Formats: sequence, C-alpha cells, structure tokens
Amino acid sequence: MDNHKEITNPHTFFETELQKAKAAEQIAQDRSNLLSIGRVVAFLSIFGTLWIGNKTGQSEWGIGALIALVLFLILMRLQQTAKRKRNFQRNIQTINDDEIERLSFRFKRKDTGIHYQEKNHAFATDLDIFGEYSLYRVLNRTRTAEGSRRLANWLKNHAPLEEILMRQEAVEEFKNNPEFRQTWEATALLHEHAAQQVSAFRDWASETLPDSLQTSLRWRFWSLATLLIAGLTFAGLIPAWVLILSLTWHLLILKRYKEVLQGLTSRTTALGLTLSAYADLLDIADAATFRSRWWKQRQTLIRGAAHSLRKSGVLFERLDYHNNPYFLVFVSIPTLWDLYCLAGLEKWKKSHKDDLNTWLNVLADIEAMNSLAGNAFAYPEHTVPQVTWQKDVYIEATQMGHPLIPKEKRVSNHFNMNGLGHTILVTGSNMSGKSTFLRTIGLNLVLAQMGAVVSAAKFACAPVRVFSSMRTQDSLEESTSSFYAELKRLRQLLELADEKNQSPVFYLLDEILKGTNSADRHKGAEALIRQLHTKSSAGLVSTHDLELGEWGATESYVHNFHFRSDVENGQLKFDYQLHDGICKSFNASELMRMMGIDIDMQNS
Repeated sequence: MDNHKEITNPHTFFETELQKAKAAEQIAQDRSNLLSIGRVVAFLSIFGTLWIGNKTGQSEWGIGALIALVLFLILMRLQQTAKRKRNFQRNIQTINDDEIERLSFRFKRKDTGIHYQEKNHAFATDLDIFGEYSLYRVLNRTRTAEGSRRLANWLKNHAPLEEILMRQEAVEEFKNNPEFRQTWEATALLHEHAAQQVSAFRDWASETLPDSLQTSLRWRFWSLATLLIAGLTFAGLIPAWVLILSLTWHLLILKRYKEVLQGLTSRTTALGLTLSAYADLLDIADAATFRSRWWKQRQTLIRGAAHSLRKSGVLFERLDYHNNPYFLVFVSIPTLWDLYCLAGLEKWKKSHKDDLNTWLNVLADIEAMNSLAGNAFAYPEHTVPQVTWQKDVYIEATQMGHPLIPKEKRVSNHFNMNGLGHTILVTGSNMSGKSTFLRTIGLNLVLAQMGAVVSAAKFACAPVRVFSSMRTQDSLEESTSSFYAELKRLRQLLELADEKNQSPVFYLLDEILKGTNSADRHKGAEALIRQLHTKSSAGLVSTHDLELGEWGATESYVHNFHFRSDVENGQLKFDYQLHDGICKSFNASELMRMMGIDIDMQNS
C-alpha cells in the first residue's frame, strides 16, 4: 500500500475508479456466466454417467459420476468467488457515484443521522449537525451501525486536545490512501444487512447460561459412551435396548437445552453473517500499514481478532446444521452435536467477551476516521486547523467559509477572537448573512475539535465548548412558549459557563429574546452580556437592535461588526462580508415594499 500517493483532482479520481469498476464488473460477470454453464454441464454429467453406468453395468461410469460431482462443487465455489468479485465492483461503483454527487452537495444516501439528534444538545440542532442538509451527510462514509454511531458521537462531543492531534495525523494518512477506504466500504457493503445487526451479536455475547445448564454441558461426553455402546450392539455383544436407553438419555439431556438452542438457532444465520462481515473488515484493518500513533494504538488491539471471529462463526455454522432433519436424526442426536457447539460458543464468550467490545470499538473508530479522511480527500482546498492549548477563547481564521455551502457559492471571511468575557455584536439587515456567519464559525469549530479539516485557508483555535441558541421553539408537549424555551436555553448557557475545570464556553446567540417587546429585549440582552463578561466564556450575538450596538460601543468588552445590504436599481445587493462597526443600512422597509406593503401610506 502506497502511503504517499498524490491525488490532484478528486472528481477525476472518482470518475476513473467508477469506469475501472464497471470494466472489472463486466469481466467478473462474464466469468460467472461461463462458470454457470460449466456447472450445468457438470450437473447433467453426473446423471448422464450414472444412467449410462446403470444401463451398461460398468462400474467405471460411477467413477465418472464422482469426478463430475467433484467438478460441480469446484465450479460452484469458483462461481461464488466470481459473484463476490462482481458485487464488490458494483459496490465500488456505488461508492464513487456517491462521491461524485457529494462534491456538488447532492446526497444519494438516505441516512440523515436525524435519529442521533439530542433535544437539549449544546449546538447540534442550531448548527445543522444532523438532518437533510447537514454536516453528518457531508462527512458520513460509514457502512455499519457501529461506525455511524461513532461518527455521530464525534460530531456531538469535542475530543481532548491530544486525541484531536492524533486524529489529524491519521486523517492525513487515510486521506492519501483512497483505495484502502474504498475497499473497506465496498467490503462492508457486501454484508450490508449483517453489518447493521451487531446489536444482536452484542446481546448474545452478554448472555450467560444458568449455572445448572453450564454444569450439565459435561454430559455431552456421554455421546462417546453411546458410540461405544452402538459398536458393541452392532457386534452382537450387548442387547439393543441398552443403545435405545442411551439414546433416550440423549433426548432427555437435549430437552433441558431446548429453549436455549431454539433461541440460538433462530438467529444463527444473522449472527453468522455478522461475524463474517466483521471478520472481513478486521482482515483489511490488520493488513494495513499505516504508521500514525492513532492507528498503531488501534491496530495493536485487533491482532488475531479476525481469526477469533471466524472461529465462533464456524461454531454458529455447525449449529445451523440442526435445521436439517436428516442431520438431526442421524448425527445431531446420536453425538449430542448441539451441546458440543454450545459448549464451544460458551468457551468463546468467556475468552473473548471483553475483546469483542474492543474489536467493535476499533472498527467503529476506523469507519469514523474513513469519513473524516474521505471529506479531506474530497475537498483539498480545506485546511488542517492548528489546535493548541490555551485557557482563553482563541480563534484566528483566514478566508473561513461555511462547509455546507458549495465552493462556487461560498463567501469567505476573516475572523479572530482572543480572550475571555468578550462579546462580538453582529448587526445587519435581513438576509445579509448574520446567522450563516454564526453557523460558519460554529461548524468549523466542531470540525476542528473532532480532528477534521475545516473550510478555511488558515484556521487556529484553542479547545472550547461550543454552545448555540438560534432555533428555540415552543413545545406543546411541555406547554412552553418559544420565549420561555429561549430563557431555559440561556440558563443552560450560564450554567455551562460556571462549570469549573472545563474549557471555556464559546457561544453563538442569534436574535436573542426576540419573543418579547423591544424595551425588555434590549434590557435583557444587555444584562445577559454583562453577566457573561464575568464568566469563562466569549462569543457572538447577532441582533437587529441598534441601541444594543450603541451601548456595546461604550463597553470595552463588546465589539461591533456588521453585514450590510445596498439597494441598486430597486434590487437588494448583499456582499456577505463582515465589516467593522454598527450596521447603518437596513432593508426591512424595502423588502416590505417589494412584497406590496405600502409603508408610506398615511391614515385618511
């Protein structure tokens, strides 16, 4: 694996891989078709040779039938391999087609991550972390339930500084190996259903047999005595009733385990497929040659894991033979087959129960890392942020843009903030870009603190706890108004800012206290900013309240910036650029006129 391969154009790479996969799929399909014809010929040959042998009475034809049977089985195995290669190449096409669409912010995958949303999360709802058009959809390249949950967790929880730095190293390494990432995704898609059923496997691994049943498993060795009795019976040395009595004892033993075995055999197929899926992925991970600290920590934890999972998979497969009635009568009952399988699975659980959680955690981490690296690969203009320890709020960004806006439409801004207790007031007209700018800062901070690249030419920050209040809504369930909901949100902010031994809070407040009259709104906003000045926090407040901006100009810890709009030839023009000072131009009157409201009309 080449860890330093340079890819200059993501779109070209995805398109090339798409065409290569189409050609490879056709080759695999042609081979599968040819092998299918061979299987039919071999199958017919079995019956043909048996028929000729029966007619002629020549035993040589029986040997021919045996050879045809062996050939049939070989061709069947080869066709299965060809179909797997074909399906793998189809998955590669799916992945690259998805990547091409994603470059234009069109999402083909249905998963929006909305089920990971938390009602009172500090920032997830306001910053579009999950949803139809969200950061989760831009990043998500996971293909298992475990990986999806891990990515969501990284998005909702800022990582410690050391972990951020290690993830950044790993992102760079994974980014330069798109073949590894796509092989991983395509392999996971081969077992797409099974890879989502890991919860069933976790449930099984946490289940324990009652002590009485655990002890009774020793009776499985009675089958050895039964085999001896059977040999003596067929030799005429002991009567047949002894064998019948011994087999009856088998049935009584198995009856004790009937409920356990039924519950287990009802899900052997799902569990077996899950084991196969995760064993294949662990093989890929184990063979990788990455060198970053983040990777080495995890690769050490999964040495030999694929072999162990396959070992339990074999036991599940053997237990599944129970469903064949002939096997049940002639093998399973006489040998107590199911108890041997059950004992093997219980032994596996005792040896690897704790390991299993570790292995699944590593797999989930790799999937989340694939998502961060895939995003870095797809957007080479994004930069690796410099995250350094500092007790104060520190952000310095050059040409910072909104990561959910396409490059050709994105307007970037410079921004910097350093210290605690400071509030930046952002005034501006409607639709001028205030809320979008607040989300721009928030989203890039979320990306920086999960180890991802950010949408900026240069970005440096210190760890902070992002908090936002931008989309407070009323709640019929709780009988609260939107104004009261916002007050509860602001109380949450004040409580966070009072917490000791934590990173400072960086807040993003959009049009605060808008649910009350202008006098109370101004008084409340001023009081809130004064209170936040004394706490471990700093941030931005957007407002239409010019008086609040004028008050802020008199305070050393409040700084005024604005977005503006201009009217040219009856059309509103926005530059979406951040300017110093309080906004002097507002467009509400012009917008009302454009909508047909004559605001100049006097009472008659």
